[in-house]
Amino acid sequence: MADGLGRLLEYLVERDLGQQDQKEVQLIAGAREPDTVITLDQQLALGRERQRATELGPAFVAGLRRAYAARQAGEPYLALDDRQQDENAMADALVQFLVRPHLASSHAAQTEPNHYVYEIAIDWDRLAQVAAASGIDFEAELARS
Repeated sequence: MADGLGRLLEYLVERDLGQQDQKEVQLIAGAREPDTVITLDQQLALGRERQRATELGPAFVAGLRRAYAARQAGEPYLALDDRQQDENAMADALVQFLVRPHLASSHAAQTEPNHYVYEIAIDWDRLAQVAAASGIDFEAELARS
């Protein structure tokens, strides 16, 4: 993930999701857990987030680009159908890395038993702020094909 959107994902994992996971580990651990165990658990949680970002990175970038194209076309959200493998991966990535840190919202509408269309609305202003904080020219990266 050498491009700017890949770097944005790495930034999100390190800054937002890594911190969330560290707080969750501390809450779950309780007062009797040794600090070394808590630190190790936090490192493991961050490692899992990094691995997930590596696996879903291409889908994240593709989903973000598709959402940007939908936005340019005047659509308020991106609709992704879980019956399509690529769209399911994009939905998973966008929910994992944008909805969890409250940079997007999602709504699922059932299409048939156990299948859904996910409508993902990205908070473009907040995401642009995060991108700027990470040193990424967000608009330029989104416009790249």
